[in-house]
Amino acid sequence: MKKLIPAAFFCTLAFLSCKKPIEYPIIPAIDFKSISIVNDANGKAGSVDVNMGMTDGDGDVGYHSVESGLNDAIFDDPNSIYYTNYKVKTYHLKNGTWDVDTIDLSARLEYLTPEGSNKAIKCEILRNLPVRPGLNRDTFYYEIFIYDRALHQSNTIKTDKVVLTTQ
Repeated sequence: MKKLIPAAFFCTLAFLSCKKPIEYPIIPAIDFKSISIVNDANGKAGSVDVNMGMTDGDGDVGYHSVESGLNDAIFDDPNSIYYTNYKVKTYHLKNGTWDVDTIDLSARLEYLTPEGSNKAIKCEILRNLPVRPGLNRDTFYYEIFIYDRALHQSNTIKTDKVVLTTQ
């Protein structure tokens, strides 16, 4: 009986160590989690937090800083569409019609590739987006997608609508 216990232990250990790592498609996938207004020190809406989930099978999401010199040139050229990899379109409700805002809130996601042999990523990304100065009352939503370093474009998510009062 004493020999059976160590054998069972090692069989269990061997089984668990052979567990296949979680795999995701190499094209990033995002999903909307939440959106919330962040008030400034005066209690007025100063920005909006957008939270989304993200998976990427090969983990090639995000950039190093421009100053590091570690990125491909296409990611550090301010004229490249890939300079920002977190793409945002803002839609405002005006007179019953959704209009696209001309102010670009797109940004650069930081380098997210994990260490180790399995590069798959599953995480949440929280971005704080500024509220345009001078807004009195506004209803809006965002459409967001991301690029990875292989230039794969994720799906596009649409946030919930937000009614914002800044005065």
